[in-house]
Amino acid sequence: MVFESKYADDSTKSIGFSFIKAYNIWHRKIKKELLDIGLTHPQFVVLAALGYLASHQDEVKQIDVAASADMDVMTCSTIVRNLEKGDLLYRQNSIRDTRAKILSITVAGKQVLTQALKIVESVDDSFFAALGDEQDTFNQSLHQLIQNAHE
Repeated sequence: MVFESKYADDSTKSIGFSFIKAYNIWHRKIKKELLDIGLTHPQFVVLAALGYLASHQDEVKQIDVAASADMDVMTCSTIVRNLEKGDLLYRQNSIRDTRAKILSITVAGKQVLTQALKIVESVDDSFFAALGDEQDTFNQSLHQLIQNAHE
């Protein structure tokens, strides 16, 4: 079989392949650790986005959480419903826009989010420690990729 890729001789030179391999390793670690507290990674992402936004604005709409997490609105909605069933957040109608649903974290949700943030930040610290002094540069590069994708 012919593998018609410019990286046929050395797949380590493919930045996309290297990126996905690194992401998959990081993601496995995150998923394993979050499982201990009964959260999936997407549930953590929604809770963390909600927690962050709620600390910066009065009302956090479901669409705000989806945008902040760069997540499909329908996917976010499914995750929100599951988190609501687990009593980690609740939805209510907006005072300003009755068509919009406002999300709030419950007391139990705040406790789980606090635990989850410690777990995820610990995994991040450990995983990205291999970059040493290049962590800020790597993060800036990721932000540049994100910015370019949204233009």
